[in-house]
Amino acid sequence: MISRRAVIYATGAAAAALGGISARPANAAVSALPQLGKLAETPASASPVFIAGQGWFETALAEGEADGILRITGADGQHWLRSNFAGALHPAWFAETADGPDDALRIQRAIDHAVHYGPFAIELGAARYNCLTRLVIDPTRIALQGAGAVLNFSAMQEPAQEPPVATLDDLADDVGWRREDGAFLRDEGEETSLIHELPLPLEGRYRVSLVVEALSGNSDFPALKVSLGEPKDTASGSITVTAPGQYDFEVEGPLPSARLTLGTDAAVRIKSLTVEAQGIRECILIATDGSSAQYGHKWMTGIEVKGPGTGTALHGLRFETLAESRSSRYDLRDVTVRGFQTGFVFSHRSYLIRFTSLRCACDVGFHFLGGLSDAGELISLNGCVIDGGRIAVLNNDAEVAMFGTAIDFVDQVLVGAGRLTLHGCHLEVNRPKAADKPLFDLGRGTVSLEGGSFMVTGSGFEQGNLCDHIFELRSRGAVASMRNVSIYNLRSQSGALAGGPGRLDTALMRGSRPRHMAPIVQFDSTRNLLGPLPHDLRVSATATGEFARFPTATDSFKVSPTHRYIWLFGRAPAGVELGLSLRLRSDTPGRVQVILQAFNGDVRAHIGDSWPVDVTKDWQKYTNNTANTHPASALDGRVPAGYGEVAMMLDLSALEGTIEIEDCFLCSV
Repeated sequence: MISRRAVIYATGAAAAALGGISARPANAAVSALPQLGKLAETPASASPVFIAGQGWFETALAEGEADGILRITGADGQHWLRSNFAGALHPAWFAETADGPDDALRIQRAIDHAVHYGPFAIELGAARYNCLTRLVIDPTRIALQGAGAVLNFSAMQEPAQEPPVATLDDLADDVGWRREDGAFLRDEGEETSLIHELPLPLEGRYRVSLVVEALSGNSDFPALKVSLGEPKDTASGSITVTAPGQYDFEVEGPLPSARLTLGTDAAVRIKSLTVEAQGIRECILIATDGSSAQYGHKWMTGIEVKGPGTGTALHGLRFETLAESRSSRYDLRDVTVRGFQTGFVFSHRSYLIRFTSLRCACDVGFHFLGGLSDAGELISLNGCVIDGGRIAVLNNDAEVAMFGTAIDFVDQVLVGAGRLTLHGCHLEVNRPKAADKPLFDLGRGTVSLEGGSFMVTGSGFEQGNLCDHIFELRSRGAVASMRNVSIYNLRSQSGALAGGPGRLDTALMRGSRPRHMAPIVQFDSTRNLLGPLPHDLRVSATATGEFARFPTATDSFKVSPTHRYIWLFGRAPAGVELGLSLRLRSDTPGRVQVILQAFNGDVRAHIGDSWPVDVTKDWQKYTNNTANTHPASALDGRVPAGYGEVAMMLDLSALEGTIEIEDCFLCSV
């Protein structure tokens, strides 16, 4: 004969999968109770008991704490034990009639139960949950898992949109600060603090955002400290700016006696500054407290988090822990977050967070706030997709590593400061439509692209990319590199991939030709293969004849009709592609040929194509590089091994007049 207990265990998997609904054991009496509370009055002889929406219960010895869900106090000193519980709570077990349309309430009760009695997994299955209130998850106690479940926050009420509490216009000209062309600035001098009284009466968060255009000084590390808080509370919120760029940080209100303080001894130019009430915008908060474990963080998997879509002010998930020695670490696997203003916000003590097979489709994908405590260490993404937004990563000094991740159809990949590493990633971004919106806007830190591909979408190709640079590196502390990357359509208005005082290094660029890329890596005199002045200028009567040398001590010179073939010599390592830039005009309009050549003693070889340039009486800038040549071009467009010198050659044989040439630049790509 089969016992009741054996039958119950055999059917337990089905009960769990259906949220507690399963077939009645063959030998069980028909017993159903409308609510769990009545189990306390049910005699043990009725065991096992089935409760609709809950599942099967059977009596057990009164061992352990009765929690009201898994173990319930019964009559005669017995407990009622939920049958075949395998560690996963179901939100249906926590539903109350008063919940109305807000499914988040029962999910939160399940989360709270896991906090007190867990850790537990919470099983969402493949259901759709309409959520009108925020969920708060302790990542050390809750694993949230589904099989295509949707947490739909589309109808969640948004915080009121308040006008800015303060802007740059509200700051007084004081202690050396002044206004100029819409900016707020000061010269280097004695350290001072500009203080602006700024009461913050509302509950919720306030965000300080600023754009620093220039920052310099004689100290080793010129800095601007911006803080917001009450005089008695020095830790409300602050950020120390050490390079031009975009920055932000947040404080918790209310702060009725708050002050905004700008302190520096450096020369500073601030383009914009705003203080705005944010309220509470996230739909899910990942947070621990002092009672949480230090380690053993769990995961979220198989879930879509859905927002209202375009125009919303809501954020998807926020990682924030205020307790010392605790953190908001979490693993997210096969999760989709879409339809929010910001997909993920990272605040205090958010680090070592891992994303696998994530899709994020929000206006801003990842936002790492500034001025944080113990945050930003190694946020990693594996096999993820960030798409369809304005900014993929808005960073205030976090360390982000992406592996095999796609960033598709965003306006900017990175804005801010910090470290971003991309290994084998695919970047296919929107065509830049503004001069001041580079694809990478880095104030300080590093960006590294290793392998993978990087391209601007071909939509609107004829209109060109309107950004001044692909990489804007705003300080000497901003460094970027691309190695073994397949590229396409990385054009810019300046003709250079990178601008600013930082440095971009490239090596072994890949991709089918023509690549339509900016010809010059960076207009920096130290990158000019022609070397410092005087330049090695040579002329000849024929294209292959002997040279006469005419070293030029200036970067501007004239060539009379006496000389129809000229070369500017430099040196380049073997295997690199070459880019060139020069300005030219002639008193007699005509056409010249621009050619790049490699030299090994008297032996010379063409590199890439010959480029015809129509010259007029007006100055014009000409740029090109061998990456933009035909796939069958000479020497594959690269400097051959064994050739110690390279030269920019101008064939003037079809030009009758005198030509003026200036700003010659030759670089390796």
